[in-house]
Amino acid sequence: MLVKDRPLEKGFSLIELMIALVLGLFLIGGVISVFMGSSRSFNSNEALSRVQENGRFALELIAQDVRNTGYKGNCFVDALDIIDTSDSDYKADAYDINDPIKGWDDPTGEFFVGDLTDYVAGTDLILVKHAAEDAGAVLSVNVDATDSTFITVGGETPGAILVMSDAAGCDMFQNTAASDTADLQRGTAGQTINNQSVAAKPLSHAYLAGGGTSISLFSSTLFYIGSGLTSSSALRSISYDNGAPNDQELVEGVSDLTITYGIASGAGSTLDYSNTATQVQAAGDWDDVVAVRVTIDVDGDQNISHQFSTTIALRNRLR
Repeated sequence: MLVKDRPLEKGFSLIELMIALVLGLFLIGGVISVFMGSSRSFNSNEALSRVQENGRFALELIAQDVRNTGYKGNCFVDALDIIDTSDSDYKADAYDINDPIKGWDDPTGEFFVGDLTDYVAGTDLILVKHAAEDAGAVLSVNVDATDSTFITVGGETPGAILVMSDAAGCDMFQNTAASDTADLQRGTAGQTINNQSVAAKPLSHAYLAGGGTSISLFSSTLFYIGSGLTSSSALRSISYDNGAPNDQELVEGVSDLTITYGIASGAGSTLDYSNTATQVQAAGDWDDVVAVRVTIDVDGDQNISHQFSTTIALRNRLR
């Protein structure tokens, strides 16, 4: 019986395998290179997007308060201070709504210097005050000038500083009523600043219940550059709304804040925005500030840094 020879089985030679490996390495290297490039591009674009987002958000936070500077509800005259201006916690720059804007390019010696968190030297500060947000309480019973309790629908946080206003005028007081009560009180004890007595300072006039009387929340906010939780610098704010400083971080990565002021007097058709806080203070022109130019620098990952700027009109001073 004849046995046929089986054909020889042939595979890849060593040289062919080495060539295939080299070609595979080139292919893998190309894929890795494309991936790394895409990854770097993605990280760079994301870092740029974060910087742009932070910059726009920081400007809008400042703009919201600056636009409302000096707003006092239904009132267009100076507010009467019912709060106790002789109290050691009372600082006119923080609580006098009739002087609603002020800036500094150096906080040395100012009342708020101890409230700052790692202030970044060489950056500007600005403090703005208004009463643009409605309170949770609505007057439901007429109020006489000598009343100390105001009956309302709804209440307001104990310690909140409020502005009650109508077309005849406005009064600012600190609420001393307990939480969840259907009234507001202008007591002389129990809160941070409290109020003057009714005998010493009655309300400017009587108020009628209804839509003609507005009760608004007082807002006093100082913007500055300090340290951040996840970044070396950040836009921060100190709120004096309830009679005590409350410091918080607003936007990470903001490394510089520059503010210049447009003055109405003698400005002509265009405003000069070269006025610094020191110049406005020296000239006593805070009452003539009608616009503010805010410039910030924002730093991000990938060594990305960008400057943002906006000009904000003080709506309540436009003529």
